[in-house]
Amino acid sequence: MKKTTSTFALIIFIFTLSCGISFCQDIDLSGTWVGETEVPDQGTDELTLVLEKKEGEYTGTTSDSLGMLDETECEDIEFKDSNLSFNFSIYDGYSTMKVYITLTVEGDTMTGYWETEDGSTGSIKLKKEE
Repeated sequence: MKKTTSTFALIIFIFTLSCGISFCQDIDLSGTWVGETEVPDQGTDELTLVLEKKEGEYTGTTSDSLGMLDETECEDIEFKDSNLSFNFSIYDGYSTMKVYITLTVEGDTMTGYWETEDGSTGSIKLKKEE
């Protein structure tokens, strides 16, 4: 009887673990995410991130209220362990620079930061639109 109970408990544990792993792998970030960040010397900037998942890979564009990004293509998009990272190039009026984004996904919210090659940084908070 004790062996049967232990075996049953082990089976339940393995089933629960495999369901949790399957759920994590099925997260789809596709859709429109809207939020804001602070840009040095310019103030609050409203951001829009649009993600689409095709054949297991994400593509995306980002735009902003300050007009620095106009559906700019996201590059090197990676989603792993609830963390989303990508980058894009931006022209600041003088030169082109890369901006690197790192976000943690929790339900319908993403929080994290951006960082440029010259070391500028700022926090980001996005919420998925329904």
